[in-house]
Amino acid sequence: MRLPLLAFFVGIVMLPGCQEKDFDLANPDGSFVIAKTPYTQGNYEIALNRLGEFKTKFPYSSYALEAELLIANSYYELARYGEAVVSYEQFIKLHPKHLQGAFAQFRIGQSYWEQAPKEVDREQDLSAKAISEWDKLLVAYPHSEYVGEAKELSLKGRRRIAESQEFIAKFYCKQEIWHACAHRYIALAEAYNHTFPDLVKKALQKAAVALEKLADQKVSQDKKDDANLYLKAMAPEDMRKRAAVFREEAGKL
Repeated sequence: MRLPLLAFFVGIVMLPGCQEKDFDLANPDGSFVIAKTPYTQGNYEIALNRLGEFKTKFPYSSYALEAELLIANSYYELARYGEAVVSYEQFIKLHPKHLQGAFAQFRIGQSYWEQAPKEVDREQDLSAKAISEWDKLLVAYPHSEYVGEAKELSLKGRRRIAESQEFIAKFYCKQEIWHACAHRYIALAEAYNHTFPDLVKKALQKAAVALEKLADQKVSQDKKDDANLYLKAMAPEDMRKRAAVFREEAGKL
């Protein structure tokens, strides 16, 4: 008798539509509570299914919009950041005036930030994307409660990018590729002149050393070094003068 009884229960579980019986088309309020419950319990995989199902069955419900945002949040909590970005962007596109627009914009930046490597010896494209999204937040929602945190995280991101650029400059210096070393440090000093004075001071000092090395470097007449723009455009005495200026500027920081 056990096998027939087991088959009976399996048949009931597999009946079409039995998973949908919790939703009452005449009661969107109660149905949304049911759809939202997995989310409030932290069961985000289940929440994605239930909230998506709710949206399908109640597309014109006042809760459909909240369901959209909870779906995006579920993707974020599951570390499915690419899908979270798409969902948050869609939410902002469809509801540009919604009160949660600032939150969605902030979360887009966070989604990129969570994927960005912390190590400065790796590409920082995702850090740059996060900063770009937070900059959009500052423009579109200047009085949002998320502005302070967005600014703080953006500063951390810019520092990380600056240190990544410094890492590359150090590599060229270590390899004694002085024109690339000078170029990287000068670019670093110009980009963060008003943001990170400690990095700028070091960059100016390193750029000065690199320019002096270039001035001392003997390049044969027949050597083609198209990448070495400093040697092509500046005389050794000009490079030394510029190095002196950089040292003076560094001394003021």
